[in-house]
Amino acid sequence: MIIGIVALSLSCAKRTGNGNITITVTNLEGVPIQNCNVKLTYPGSPESAWGVDYFLSTTDINGQVTFKSPLNAYFDVYTWKGIWEGCDFVEFEPGVIKDKRVIIYPPGTAFNGCF
Repeated sequence: MIIGIVALSLSCAKRTGNGNITITVTNLEGVPIQNCNVKLTYPGSPESAWGVDYFLSTTDINGQVTFKSPLNAYFDVYTWKGIWEGCDFVEFEPGVIKDKRVIIYPPGTAFNGCF
């Protein structure tokens, strides 16, 4: 009984601080892509077709980039290097650390283009 009360009180605690999301960009074979552009935008914003740009960065030698935000919100992820592209979405949650893999596709494939 006491364990249930402790678990319930811990699950109801409000999380604070930045949420961290590490995005790893790979090709179809799972090879990490270095120097790939990664842009996070708030979906559905009327300011532009892509929404409001909140984050823009490039991946490191391991194909990774980390973003931090105190917001509890979803963001669209758009990645590109040259004419290869990939899209996905992420959810920031305050105080939570997450990993996300996004695949970029070559031109001419069904998934390249993101529109």
